[in-house]
Amino acid sequence: MKSISQLDVTVNWVKLYIVAFFMVLAIQPTIARNTETDSTVIKIDKRNQTVLERGKPNVSLKEDIQALFQKSGMTLDDATWIGIRRVVNSDITKDTVLVISQNNKTINVAIKANASSNTNRNNGSSGNNGSKGGVSVGAGGVHIQDGRDEVHVSINGVVVKDGSEETRVMWRDTAKVARRNGEFASRSGFNIYFGLNSFTNTGSISGIYNTKDFELSPFGSRYFGFGWTRSAAISKGSSAALKISYGLEFSWYNFMYENNRYEIKGNNNIEFRDYVDDKGQPVDLSRNKLTVAYINLPVMPYVAFKKSSTVTYIGFGGYVGYRLDSYTKTKESDSGRKLWNHSSFYLNNLRYGLALELGLKDFPDLFVNYDLSQLYQTGYGPKISGLSFGIRF
Repeated sequence: MKSISQLDVTVNWVKLYIVAFFMVLAIQPTIARNTETDSTVIKIDKRNQTVLERGKPNVSLKEDIQALFQKSGMTLDDATWIGIRRVVNSDITKDTVLVISQNNKTINVAIKANASSNTNRNNGSSGNNGSKGGVSVGAGGVHIQDGRDEVHVSINGVVVKDGSEETRVMWRDTAKVARRNGEFASRSGFNIYFGLNSFTNTGSISGIYNTKDFELSPFGSRYFGFGWTRSAAISKGSSAALKISYGLEFSWYNFMYENNRYEIKGNNNIEFRDYVDDKGQPVDLSRNKLTVAYINLPVMPYVAFKKSSTVTYIGFGGYVGYRLDSYTKTKESDSGRKLWNHSSFYLNNLRYGLALELGLKDFPDLFVNYDLSQLYQTGYGPKISGLSFGIRF
């Protein structure tokens, strides 16, 4: 075991570590008894990488151990198998016992360095035989040595060495570790949406409205939003989980018009007028947009996959929103003069629609929002709706 540089500690701390040392030595016989009576014991020949006594012929070591785990009502997950395989393939020349707990059940995996004969505990091969003992404290934990006996206590568990034999007791439930390492993707947390937006159903524009007035700049019409979501699991399987997310979001439509006709609220409907100066001469605009801000309540069921998957989740749901503000902004090309006009513009206060999201590994998620509600109130504007799409961080 790698030595940890000894640190100066107070008398009280030294007493505490000494008490911990004797407590661990006191529970060691209990661990041994549980290995013999209450727990399933799997013995592995380290040299031949086979299961002793209870092994099956013509199967791999993993398959053999997996069958014994299942027989005991436990699961050999990837994290547990990796831990066992590392010890089996390591250069450790001592017998090692791994204590594995899942759902209040325990299996002791005894990895025998020399299955043909008992290890000579008095052969003087221990690298710490000449040590005088003591207490060492460091970032890696507490190490206590008394002659041939050693105890190392860390956040991961307790390692007890008695001569050439080693016993490990881990604090963590390996099933929980496996679930954490292989957990499913989630939409929970703080999210930022950035993309583009446009009008839908522009083919219905007719009558007093001119289709050209509603032509938008493809990249100037941008969508932005942010919010907080939480998720709840409905059901889980081995490779996917069905979840539902909900939360609170704020979003902004920015409809950037292509021409110099700006939008106003008329007496009976919305109107578009040419932008002119004080002398009635037309003025070119570098910016001419309508911005609408909403507060939204999204609800999205989604199928979540493992975080290591290429597609981490697929979600399809809906949202309901309420208009908080709306305004137009114009900016003259030559002078740079800017004007804002806050108004309702006969916009519907209520917004609702459908949402689709696709989660991708090592890339921002993709989203599409399709409004089912009309942008303007009936009779006061064309029957068009909003559409937004982009990436989600």
